[in-house]
Amino acid sequence: MSVARALAGLLSARWAIQIVVTLTIPVFMLAHRLPHRPSSRLRGAIAILALFVLCVTPVATGVVRGLGIRESSAVFTVLLAIYALLIMWVYDTGPWPALFCATAGYTLQNLASGLEVLCAILASHRSSGELPEPWANILGFGIPLVVYVVGYLSFVRQIDRNGLAGVSDKSMLAMFLVVVLVIINFDILIKSLSWGSVKYTSLILLRMVHSVLCAFVLFAEYEILYARRMSDEKAETERLLAERQRQYRLSKENIDAINIKCHDIRHQIRHFADGGDVVDREALRDIAREVNVYDSVVETGNEALDTILTEKSLACSQEGITLSCIADGAALGFVAPSDIYSFFGNALDNAIEAAEKVPSWEARVVSVRAWSRGGLAFLCVENSCVGRVALGEDGLPATSKEDPD
Repeated sequence: MSVARALAGLLSARWAIQIVVTLTIPVFMLAHRLPHRPSSRLRGAIAILALFVLCVTPVATGVVRGLGIRESSAVFTVLLAIYALLIMWVYDTGPWPALFCATAGYTLQNLASGLEVLCAILASHRSSGELPEPWANILGFGIPLVVYVVGYLSFVRQIDRNGLAGVSDKSMLAMFLVVVLVIINFDILIKSLSWGSVKYTSLILLRMVHSVLCAFVLFAEYEILYARRMSDEKAETERLLAERQRQYRLSKENIDAINIKCHDIRHQIRHFADGGDVVDREALRDIAREVNVYDSVVETGNEALDTILTEKSLACSQEGITLSCIADGAALGFVAPSDIYSFFGNALDNAIEAAEKVPSWEARVVSVRAWSRGGLAFLCVENSCVGRVALGEDGLPATSKEDPD
């Protein structure tokens, strides 16, 4: 009897199970590109199990037999917040990307649910939208499937391509309030009207308005991402222009300095021609140093790479480090400027830090190579160092930094 009672409870909780399933799919479809925490799969399984226990058990056991308007509004608002918290627990992310995934996922689910009800109303010609089997199941599974596939191709995949890094401001809190007030409560209001004496045509109109609002909210959330990305790209462009101007000023200053040294060497040559015994060696060393600084301007064909290599070349020159560079900038044309700055900046900083500890200036060497072959980009950064390199368990050099991360 207990098994039969449990099965009966699950059947009665079918609507709660459907809500959890149809809501979990789009939320985690959006969140799956976020950085994973350790044991993220186990965490995800635990999160889904917790959702089922939290949402289905009260209905299956008869503790909750139905939800009124106020109860529905409160429950779905809390459920939306729970999804955001679970995303933060499963993935290594902050509150704003988590809110984005939760609100956009809920909006996509609500769009599917609303279209399912709209199609049922149109097919049955009744406000209740009740359909006989198997049509009820066909609509119940078919409409969400179509909406999720279209949503993935037109919305989620675009976010995958651009990443969720742009979700870093408090505008997501406003979107949370919009979803609660406009999407959740409007949907609950329409459902409550369908139980009353609202006209059939009015109900269809309300459902169409609800679908348009869902699509508009998804569009607004994408625009937030797009606007932030454009802002970041503008900042990158401005930084590149500033660095380009700095390189130009540096080149001009070096050329002026070399012209001054050329004037000095003419005096040295004239002094030697007039019977001077020796040329001033200190003056020659100054000239060589100015020429080396002039040669530190790097041109690889990639503006971001030129900037970072020129900057690090000057740093090497000041520390007596010989920096050799053979790089095909076109091989890194697919890499974003910010990533080039980050990668080469970190790699060269580490290389310079190790090379400057070498006592002999002649042995201070840093080498950078970049090339492409077979559709792949290859990068190699080498440097001289002091002592033996300790290897970790993975066979890679162990960090010497105080913070191993």
